[in-house]
Amino acid sequence: MDMKAPTAIQKKTITQLLKDDSDALIQAETGSGKTLAYLLPIVQRIMELSSSMKKRKADDGPGAIHRDSGLFAIILAPTRELSKQIAVVLERLIRCAHWIVPGTVIGGEKKQSEKARLRKGVHILVATPGRLADHLEHTERLDVSNVRWLVLDEGDRLMELGFEKEIQKIIGNLNLRMRAVKDPKAMIPGLPSKRMTYLCSATMKTNVQRLGEISLKEAALIQADTFDESKKDDENISEDRAFLAPAQLKQSYATVPAKLRLVSLIAFLKRAFARKGSVMKVIVFISCADSVDFHFDILTSQLESEDPSDTEEPKVVQEPTKQRDSKSQPSKTPQSNPTVLAVTHAESSVLSQKIYKVTTYRLHGSLPQALRTSTLAHFTKNTEPSLLLATDVASRGLDVNADLVIEFDPAFAREDHLHRIGRTARAGRDGRACIFLMPGCEEGYVEILKGDRKESEGGHNISRQDAEEILRKGLVDSGPSKPTLNRYGKPDKVTYADKATNLQLAVERWAMASPARLESARRAYQSHIRAYATHVTAERGYFDIKQLHLGHLAKAFALREKPSGMKVPGQRTGAGRDSGRGGAKGAGRNEKGERKSTRKMQVVEPQPGEAEEEAAKMRKAVRAREKFMRGAGVADEFNLG
Repeated sequence: MDMKAPTAIQKKTITQLLKDDSDALIQAETGSGKTLAYLLPIVQRIMELSSSMKKRKADDGPGAIHRDSGLFAIILAPTRELSKQIAVVLERLIRCAHWIVPGTVIGGEKKQSEKARLRKGVHILVATPGRLADHLEHTERLDVSNVRWLVLDEGDRLMELGFEKEIQKIIGNLNLRMRAVKDPKAMIPGLPSKRMTYLCSATMKTNVQRLGEISLKEAALIQADTFDESKKDDENISEDRAFLAPAQLKQSYATVPAKLRLVSLIAFLKRAFARKGSVMKVIVFISCADSVDFHFDILTSQLESEDPSDTEEPKVVQEPTKQRDSKSQPSKTPQSNPTVLAVTHAESSVLSQKIYKVTTYRLHGSLPQALRTSTLAHFTKNTEPSLLLATDVASRGLDVNADLVIEFDPAFAREDHLHRIGRTARAGRDGRACIFLMPGCEEGYVEILKGDRKESEGGHNISRQDAEEILRKGLVDSGPSKPTLNRYGKPDKVTYADKATNLQLAVERWAMASPARLESARRAYQSHIRAYATHVTAERGYFDIKQLHLGHLAKAFALREKPSGMKVPGQRTGAGRDSGRGGAKGAGRNEKGERKSTRKMQVVEPQPGEAEEEAAKMRKAVRAREKFMRGAGVADEFNLG
């Protein structure tokens, strides 16, 4: 399994679980190897059980463990992705004991197929709570009377997702069937007399303590690091402060203005992949599915030429329609609706160079389960440079061995932030993480970052980058670029501000080339603002939506229109501004309760024949403005430098 030495939590957990038949609460930081820490002792105990049966074989008794021996261990995980990952680790672990049969039952899969596997018999079952509770009630052949190991992985997440009732139901069912009277001849010799429950959690919050009260009895606490007894009574230490970032993780933060976020992200990624081999896998966390789809479309599309000397009118990119055969161009089907989009990975023309190609993936909860599973598997197995754009669905428990994690949108809570950066620097490996913050109140969040590191590990030395540095390194200093010729025909020295302006205008022309892309940009913009308002109360001082400049933020989504004038099907106008309590009339409203304005706020949908013409006019206006700024020597697009 490509492991040279056990981690600290694996050393303590494996020793404890092998020598003692008691419940255990396993507490360790993310990426420390908790999965293998509890799987290895369970597999070892089952192997010893089989050996004991062979030695004590009787004429009328079972000689070894077989498929009809029943279920011995159940592992509950909060998400389907984590369940799949645990199953993969388990399958690799039991290669030395091929007679041990694993199984999974999770939401999103066909129940009949799961029932067929359960009828044949499994020894270790990985499941989500809801689906397991359903099978315990409706699948008669699921025998849990021999279950002696129950694992509750990511206990804090199990409670956050509301699985308390299902877990209570599962534990009650296990207790009831275990007490059932069985034929003494059918009893498995060497089987422990009681069930052991292992609760794994990185934090010790109130909900985790509640889960411990439900599932554990006289449990042993297993921690990777022993805390100073004198600090345990310190009231200033929060109950979940033991959850820290990995020691080998190199953290940084980037202070980027709202209007520079998009070009800075592209520049940051260009710089990351420029040194081939140093960074192979990157995960970018984004707050909502609409924004993931929007950024995926940008990075996997062919943007127009960024060379300002190229004055040739670009061709309008035709969006695929429902009548067009989907098989004609399978790799070029940019669509904004994630429920019908079947393409979740493609080559990134924006980030790729002649000497290497970068594959971009996307992952969020709106995608079908089968598509999410295949996308994650493809990203994990890809040995070439690859980038994953994801929501928090990829932040918990997934061992993807990323070299770099970028929090493009800060997490909604500190715990989610720590789980995000836990996708790198796993199991003792080195890793890097960077979070994008906007100037102002968001910069205060750096104190939270510092508090997540131990002082002895240099946690207070988190490096800082600004937008100018990112743009210069990513757009000018990294990668080959075609020199720009001045009016005398000689190479001109292009600054990072020029490069950033050209890139921003290229993205805006790309968005304006299609009404579908503009709609996708508006959806992403409004979903981002709504998500921004959902930070936990304790951290809203750092992420104050009232301090958010909506106009500047619109540029990060390739939009030039006024925020209050945007209209997206199925969403309210104004992106959350002026809700108009109860629809009552007030200042600035007409008789119908609508806001008065000297400008028309109604967005007229163009007819099919007018869409391309309107897009061409908008592109021509952007190009004219670009030429005017360069010729007149006025301030550039971003007022940099």
